[in-house]
Amino acid sequence: MPEDDATIRHSPAPDPGRNSRVQVAPPRVEWGSAPAAVPAAKPVRRGAAWMLGGVALAGFVAVGLGAWWVVLAPGGIPVGPPVVAAPAPVQAEAPPPALPAALPVPTASRLAALPPLLEEAALRDHRADAPVLLRLAENPAVFLIDFPTLEAQGAAMNRIAALVEKAGLPRDRVLGEAEMAAAIARAGDTAATFYYGHNYRGSDLQRFFDLAQRDAVVLSPGEAWVEAQVRLARGLVPAGQEMVLLSIAAPGPLMDATGRASILRHELSHGRYGTDPAYAAGIREAWRQRLTEAERAAIRAFLGREGYDTADEELMINEAQAYLLHTPDPRFFTPAHIGMDEAQVERLRGLLRQP
Repeated sequence: MPEDDATIRHSPAPDPGRNSRVQVAPPRVEWGSAPAAVPAAKPVRRGAAWMLGGVALAGFVAVGLGAWWVVLAPGGIPVGPPVVAAPAPVQAEAPPPALPAALPVPTASRLAALPPLLEEAALRDHRADAPVLLRLAENPAVFLIDFPTLEAQGAAMNRIAALVEKAGLPRDRVLGEAEMAAAIARAGDTAATFYYGHNYRGSDLQRFFDLAQRDAVVLSPGEAWVEAQVRLARGLVPAGQEMVLLSIAAPGPLMDATGRASILRHELSHGRYGTDPAYAAGIREAWRQRLTEAERAAIRAFLGREGYDTADEELMINEAQAYLLHTPDPRFFTPAHIGMDEAQVERLRGLLRQP
């Protein structure tokens, strides 16, 4: 199982507004004997309509606006025009019942989108079905992305590792996808095992995204999502305060729960180193003033074998404190990794812990 981790690696309703429709019933035709009782279906000038009404001829007379049929009944007595019944009163449809007022849709709370604050034990036991941003309760400037798999973590974080700390890779540009795949193959790894955990300062992350934009490097979906999380995290820490983004994956075939817990503790130490100036200053002093050059060389050699850039002194100091003080799983670090016995390493730990 590989021991790398970004810092740790190991080879092991209807429409109420519509117009009401008006319906008009068709006229009913009845036959009668009283012409005066004939109403019109529309306004009619009565004098013009009946001026020839006394002529007793069979036929018809067209008058004014219309034509009237004179019907002769048996015996030659004019019966007169048909009596047209008045149309049924116009009835407008009743308007549809008023709909109840819609309940207001609550505005989504910004708090719902913020990363939850979890203590270390809760982070250790957390399991993600999809990548999620979390925040360390003990140190809110430290953020953690929990990935559901090592593969998902690698797709989102490996090119950042290549830029920031991987030995033999450029520091001034983001690798293309083919270049990244080749670098992983040269290391004898897969995208899943290239790193088991990651840690980066906000400034390093911003440099990655700035370089990608400068060179028109297309971000992977995972990288683009990480960029959005970095913007969110930046807005949650005070101006001038550095933030650190860590990542870890769920246990699986390549990493069990014990390994995850050890990697988490290792990564959290990087979070403290990157956000606690007093802690970082004490570690730097111990590295430079209390450890011998031979001891520093032994640690550098181990980190070099793990693929870290040994020319980056700040990286060496940061990884030294993480491995020696905060990596309890012997699959990732033992005194033998730096050619020392337990007593010698305990002495180094004591020096690093001195205030």
